[in-house]
Amino acid sequence: MHQTSSVADPSLHAHKKGDAQHSHSKQASNQNLLLIALILTLGFSGVEAAAAYFAGSLALISDAGHMVTDAAALGLALLAQIISRRPPSPKHSFGFGRAEALAAFVNGICMLGLVAWIVSEAISRFFTPHQVDGLTVSVVAAIGLLMNIVVAWVLSHDKKSVNTRAALVHVMGDLLGSVGALLAGLVIQFTGWMPADALISILVSLLILKSTFSILGESYHFLMEGVPLHIDYSRVGKDLKGVPGVLAVHDLHVWEMTPGFPALIGHIEIANMQEWPQIMSRINTMLLNDHGIDHVTLQPEQIGEEEHSHDHCMKEHAPTSAIKHHGDTFYVQCVSGDASHRMAYHAWGDPKNPRVLMCVHGLTRRGSDFKTLAEAMCDDYYVVCPDIVGRGDSDRLSNPMLYAVPQYVADIMQLIKTLGVTQVDWLGTSMGGLIGMVYAAMPNSPICRMLINDVGPKIEAEAITRLGSYVGQPFEFTNRAEALERLNAICATFGEHTPQEWEIYNGPMLLERNGKWIMHYDADIAVPFAAVNPMMAKAGEVAMWHAFEQIHIPMLIVRGAQSDLLSAQTVAKMCQVNPHARSIEIPNVGHAPAFVKKEQIAIAKEFFS
Repeated sequence: MHQTSSVADPSLHAHKKGDAQHSHSKQASNQNLLLIALILTLGFSGVEAAAAYFAGSLALISDAGHMVTDAAALGLALLAQIISRRPPSPKHSFGFGRAEALAAFVNGICMLGLVAWIVSEAISRFFTPHQVDGLTVSVVAAIGLLMNIVVAWVLSHDKKSVNTRAALVHVMGDLLGSVGALLAGLVIQFTGWMPADALISILVSLLILKSTFSILGESYHFLMEGVPLHIDYSRVGKDLKGVPGVLAVHDLHVWEMTPGFPALIGHIEIANMQEWPQIMSRINTMLLNDHGIDHVTLQPEQIGEEEHSHDHCMKEHAPTSAIKHHGDTFYVQCVSGDASHRMAYHAWGDPKNPRVLMCVHGLTRRGSDFKTLAEAMCDDYYVVCPDIVGRGDSDRLSNPMLYAVPQYVADIMQLIKTLGVTQVDWLGTSMGGLIGMVYAAMPNSPICRMLINDVGPKIEAEAITRLGSYVGQPFEFTNRAEALERLNAICATFGEHTPQEWEIYNGPMLLERNGKWIMHYDADIAVPFAAVNPMMAKAGEVAMWHAFEQIHIPMLIVRGAQSDLLSAQTVAKMCQVNPHARSIEIPNVGHAPAFVKKEQIAIAKEFFS
């Protein structure tokens, strides 16, 4: 059985060039200082508690109690520093630096409780004075004062840690308590006025409240991921906008991952993606030098991509050319693992037309699916319809596990590079929609706008079962008409079509080999599909939702009203999580609309116009 390691993969946590230059774990404060202070404080608190009991002094008792609390605070601080130095883990990728702030917050709460108790007890003593031995109080308080001065001096050597400073506040409070106890002892010793013990206790308690509230506020602010107190959030945003190449900034967040190490994330709009490495370098230099921020994560976005780039892409007229393809087949050389393969693609229209429509088919289909659509669109577009590897005229892969979206995306990237274009529109049916979503979510994606045909980040279990019933299963007929009839039955959910439409749509799916009519695709495309278990499926769904949320282009989600693969709930969520998406539902169709009917083609024409 596979076991998850409790130690993070070092390669995941390691920093490379361009990453933040600090270590995530808090730089070690001097633990020896805390240990010395803990031993001194805990040791003397016992002595003072015994003396307070015999002297009957509230001031001395409060000081002894205060020192016990100091010892607990120092112990917490020491423990927190030990924890904070633990390396990151799979469950705590930032490490444990926040343990220090948490300990400081707990210490502050304890101090408030102690102050409340001392004030309450002091008030009661005004009405019922206690006999106090002034000499004992004076001597013990004087020794305690000296001891607290030593401990405070020791802790003052570590001023960077909020946790150590919280412990120092405890000790300073105890130092004031010792001063108060000494004053109370001297007053009682020389005047015999017993209420001085209670009065001094109240005054000391009030003095230490200010420091306690300061530590509480600082640690609370940190734990709630507030903007670091030494950083001006508005100034950071203004300075970012002033970096050459930056046009706009949004979704900006600044916080501290661990005490003393601020981090920044946000979205940066720029004019040219090719300039991003230089812009990012200038941003990193500015943030580090001017604001002390060296852990920076920024997502670049090409400004006006939706309003300007796409408008330009849509409205530009195709140049006049004598060349016009009518379903002609071409090939592009692609890489798969250590080998290479050819991917076929079929084209309609003028290859010099800068407006390119990429139409990508479903799991068991091929580029010819879009013949009717391509003929209707080729006056406005150069329509390119690939046979994804393992299908149609494309090569078969020797390793069936490469029949997956990453390989398909890599092949499409090579095809677009071969076409020599920088922008394309995308119509993807089922698997083709998944390929498009992954590609569109990548940095510098050339996709301008995308029609997603009956697929989403979540695929319903019912559809997976249906697909598994025929994908890669034996399909062999001696008679073509019987083979076409069987294929038409498998594709019945695509909608009602005439025999002529079925022939145009499903005819190219059938190949004759050795006197038998078989399907056009490699049966091994079912191998990765069959290998998916529920855990892998859930992980894939999470990844697809994340990718979908990163897409910033106009999207039209088309759903067959009876689709078993794309639910209405999933469509609603897609439109909710991504404001760039809208949806339309086609009645009397399941999975997936074939886009051979005039009314369906009109939907595509309207969206891409």
